Amino acid sequence: MKEVRVPEDRVGVLIGEGGETKEEFEDLTDTELHIEGNLARVEGEPLDEMTGQEIVKAMGRGFPPQKAFKLVEEEKILYLMDIGRYADTKNSEERLKGRVIGRDGEARRHIEKMTETEISVYGTTVGLIGTGGSIEVAQEAIEMLLQGSSHSTAYNFLEKNQTKVMR
Repeated sequence: MKEVRVPEDRVGVLIGEGGETKEEFEDLTDTELHIEGNLARVEGEPLDEMTGQEIVKAMGRGFPPQKAFKLVEEEKILYLMDIGRYADTKNSEERLKGRVIGRDGEARRHIEKMTETEISVYGTTVGLIGTGGSIEVAQEAIEMLLQGSSHSTAYNFLEKNQTKVMR
């Protein structure tokens, strides 16, 4: 049993309206979820606890419950990238987040579609949910954007690496 700290503005997402999300979480993971302040504790069998903790982390990093719940699927994992590592005087964290999201969310949607991943940009992190191969390709494309490559360069990379994306 391990506690996971969740940003205060995301605690309500864990619980859901009338406790619906918490109930669905417990049914899907075969665990119990205890929330005290902004600490979430998952109790159950060890493997179920690990899956539950990853789902809590995903919701804490901005994923809506239905996307976070994909982590119960076999081979789906959560990967977090720190935007702060790429920020400097020229590129603020806000500008970098904007590059990953793109105009009206276009860049994020394109990367999600090409890599069959789910992407959340929240706080100073980019969260990815998918299979190992798909996350590897998405992460590389996102790093290209964070390091200043053009969107077209990142999109070309995605097209060239479609074989790495597991279906």
